[in-house]
Amino acid sequence: MKINFQKTTVNRLRVSGAVLMAAFTIGGLSSCNNEDDEPIVDTVSQQDMNFAISASQQANAQISFGQLALENGEDDSVLEYAQLIADSNTNSKAELEALADGKKVEISDGITSEMQARYDELAALQGEEFDKEFINFQIDLLNNSMSMYKNQIDNGENFTISGYAEKNLAIVKDHKAEAILVKAEIGLEGL
Repeated sequence: MKINFQKTTVNRLRVSGAVLMAAFTIGGLSSCNNEDDEPIVDTVSQQDMNFAISASQQANAQISFGQLALENGEDDSVLEYAQLIADSNTNSKAELEALADGKKVEISDGITSEMQARYDELAALQGEEFDKEFINFQIDLLNNSMSMYKNQIDNGENFTISGYAEKNLAIVKDHKAEAILVKAEIGLEGL
């Protein structure tokens, strides 16, 4: 009788285990169909493609502006800021290139004609005059960059590209805060 009891207990445990496994599976599957879960989209929309081109042009411009400021700037705080944006945007561009390659998204190696015109204006300046114009321009440029990143976060469809935008929005906000501090420092030194 002892053997039958063990077989019955083992069979009951197997059935209980199977029922529990089925319950977990059904529960897991139904939670995947929850309407509150946002689907992960790995396709690339026109918005995503436009953003990648704009973001790459912006990074290229910032690298160029940073290098120009290292050549034409005078104030130590401007030179430190210039190095920061050149380095940060070089990293951002490399990240975007890797992301774009994986998604077969095109990016730009150049800058917009508007940025080139502004670059040419700044290149004609030196020293203190350059420092003031450069840092004022940076604040405006960073405001535009923040709008570009927010637009991608709000309207982009590809989760990887939007994740890149979210990460870089935080960096741009930090750069703007730093630019405002540099502007204040330059203003105080000019008194």
